[in-house]
Amino acid sequence: MRALPIVLLLSSTAAFAQLGAPNQSAPGIERTWTLGGQTFGPSLTGHFSGTQDGKGMDLDLDRDLGLGKDKAIPGFFLDYQGPRFAFQISNGSAEYRGDRTVNRTVVVNGTPYVAGTRVQSHVKLASVDGIWTTKIVREPDAWLGIDLGVQVWTLDLDANTVPTLPATAASTRITAPIPQIGLSGGSRGFNGAIESKAYFHYLGYKNAKYTLFGVDLRVFPVRWFGLRAFYEGGSFNVPRGSVKDDLEFKLDRKGIGFGAVVRF
Repeated sequence: MRALPIVLLLSSTAAFAQLGAPNQSAPGIERTWTLGGQTFGPSLTGHFSGTQDGKGMDLDLDRDLGLGKDKAIPGFFLDYQGPRFAFQISNGSAEYRGDRTVNRTVVVNGTPYVAGTRVQSHVKLASVDGIWTTKIVREPDAWLGIDLGVQVWTLDLDANTVPTLPATAASTRITAPIPQIGLSGGSRGFNGAIESKAYFHYLGYKNAKYTLFGVDLRVFPVRWFGLRAFYEGGSFNVPRGSVKDDLEFKLDRKGIGFGAVVRF
C-alpha cells in the first residue's frame, strides 16, 4: 500500500499536465456546494513510548491490547468547488475495543499493567479536517490544485483490568493537530453525474512525519442527490522529544468510508 500515494501522484500529474496553462481562464466551470453525512471506520494500529505530562506511556495497540474495530460514528461533510479554489470540512469518529492478557508490563498514563493481567481497553479516535485548495490547473471538467489546511486527531484511551477487584484503571487523551500540505486533483464526467478526486499530503517537521492519501468517488443518480465512497490512509510518526513532550508514538489508520450527499 505504500506505493499507492506515489501511483496517485504520478497518474494525477500525467493526466492534468495536458489540461492547459495555469493562468488560462476556464469558462464554464460550475460552482457547486455538496453537503452530506459520512461514516468512516478505518483500521487503527500504533504504539506509544515515553512520557506525556510527566506520566509514563508504553504500549502497542495491536500487540498488547488486541485492539479491533468496534463501530463508526457518522459525521458530516461539506465541500465547495469553484473556478479558482475549493474547500472541504468534515469530521467523524470511530471506536475500537480490545480484550487481551498482556505478556509484558504495559504502562498507560503512568499506570502499570503487569504481565499476565487481563486488560479490556476502549479507544475513540475522532478527527476534524479543514482543507483549502487553490486550483493551479483548471478546465471545465478537471483541475489540479495545491492543498493547505489542518487535520486534528483526538485519541481517548481507557484500560481496565478484569476481574475488576482489585481494579486497575487508567485513561489518557492525546490530541494531535496536523497541518496539511499537498496536491489534489479532480474531475467531473457524464454531465456531472460522476465526480472523482485524488489527493496526497505530506509534512515533515522536527523529525516527525505525516502522510495522507485518498481517493473519493461520488455518483449522482439525480442532479441534486448522490452517493459517496472514499478510501483514505494516513500515518503519523512522532519521535521522542520532537513535537509531543517526551512521547514517541506512531499511529496508522486506513479504510473505506461511505456517505450520502446533497448537491446544490
